[in-house]
Amino acid sequence: MCSRSKVAALRAAKRGASVYPTFDLMPFVGVFMVLFFIFMLIPPSPRFVPPADLPEARSTTFQPRALREDAIRIAVARNGRCFFGSVTAKPSELPDLIRTALRGGSERKAYLLADARVKNGGVGIVVDQIRRAGIINVVILVNQPPRPTSDSQVLINAQAGH
Repeated sequence: MCSRSKVAALRAAKRGASVYPTFDLMPFVGVFMVLFFIFMLIPPSPRFVPPADLPEARSTTFQPRALREDAIRIAVARNGRCFFGSVTAKPSELPDLIRTALRGGSERKAYLLADARVKNGGVGIVVDQIRRAGIINVVILVNQPPRPTSDSQVLINAQAGH
């Protein structure tokens, strides 16, 4: 037999909500994980874009330090615009920018990327400004021409040299 308090407790339990509202967070976690993996797998955008057409040279030396983050890279575009790293700069501003980079621990070498179609006067002004900043070592970065892939191309190149 049930006592009066037990009967009252059962009635109170019947009056209460039988379904408790909850939030299902699994769809949110799924969408979050998909976005997380998408952003982790996409490579970061390049912070430095060199001029479109670098000159070609046959005898080149690989310059691995030019790829460092703190390397002093100066680019001269076809229209004569000058870039220090990824920032547009006037040639007259280059000595101050270079000195600031040197104080930050950069190597005492400047890497110059000049478009193949830029006028020599524009490059000369930039080299003068680099020297004014106290840097003597200036490396002009170029592309190496593609090597012949078949024997016929080697023969054609050898015959053209006669």
